[in-house]
Amino acid sequence: MSERSKKTNKKRFQFWENHIAKWSQTGLSQNAYCRDNNLRPNQFTYWKNKFKEQNLPIEFVQVTSQPFEKAINGHCPNTLRLNIKSGFQIEIPDGFSQTTLEQVLQVVGQF
Repeated sequence: MSERSKKTNKKRFQFWENHIAKWSQTGLSQNAYCRDNNLRPNQFTYWKNKFKEQNLPIEFVQVTSQPFEKAINGHCPNTLRLNIKSGFQIEIPDGFSQTTLEQVLQVVGQF
């Protein structure tokens, strides 16, 4: 790749990175932001997905465990079992942390 095309790619990368960062702070829909800034929505989506793939934040959440035998025998009262099509199963006890559940579902949704 020539130096000229590397510079062009870097400028293009910075251009879209800048717009996506600005959009995320506006509260506007993607289409409204594109319309206001004379951008093509399909290109915006392409770059947004490209950055998302490269910059996935990794966050570890501590999850309390229970004895294996107890989980197998199903002696967990007041537990909601959530089966996700990707093959995951999450058991949610009463009094769960909504924030933690949202984080777990966000990570699981990527599989």
